[in-house]
Amino acid sequence: MLIFMINFIAKLSRWCWYHILPGQCMWCNLPLATPVSQLCDYCQQALPTLSYQQCHYNLLWLPAVARGLKDAKFDRLLCLAHYQQPYQHWIPRWKYEADLAAGQLLQQQLCLLLARAKSNNMQMPQALTYVPLHWRKQHQRGFNQAQLLAEALGQQLQIPVIGLFRKSASHSQRGLNRRQRLRNLRRSFILKVTEAALPRHIALIDDVITTGATANALTRLLRRAGVHTVSVWTLAVTPAPGYSV
Repeated sequence: MLIFMINFIAKLSRWCWYHILPGQCMWCNLPLATPVSQLCDYCQQALPTLSYQQCHYNLLWLPAVARGLKDAKFDRLLCLAHYQQPYQHWIPRWKYEADLAAGQLLQQQLCLLLARAKSNNMQMPQALTYVPLHWRKQHQRGFNQAQLLAEALGQQLQIPVIGLFRKSASHSQRGLNRRQRLRNLRRSFILKVTEAALPRHIALIDDVITTGATANALTRLLRRAGVHTVSVWTLAVTPAPGYSV
């Protein structure tokens, strides 16, 4: 009875707070109809998307995506959209400016996509892992956005999230071309020693996939450890050269 009353009071407080100071849509700034959402219904429907049904929720089967990810070593790819507006605004806001509202919005959107994919019988992994940050960079930033994404998805799917990798110091991948990214990634990652055998299917979480160099490097490590299927889940994928969005 006490727990029921506490939950009732909490819900009533949120309802009152929302109607006194309603939240704003993070795209159009109009008042929100529901307090738990970050976008109004119109902006939610207007978000850019990809042809998930056409590729059975594996974007590597879409030519416009596959052209930019040559020699992908992983098996599956799923993300919200091409790296374009409004994601091109929200992702850096969260990643470099610690905008927690933008981070919550992006986590919500990826969770919604995974819920749709699961309802369409997309094969789910047995565990999630994420692209690590070097400890100095994580200390400066205060968080690892890939880890927060993985934890949100793991909670929704009720599967474990395991930190499998360590990252040595290296230059940022931002602004580098494919050849420079590959050179920068040599010996950058180390697979942590685990006591138990890894599951056959693991999903690797990151914020943006550009050339696939990081995902390929981590996929190689996972395969050497006995992982059979590697899915990559990200917020956005950079359009292939010559492809406009």
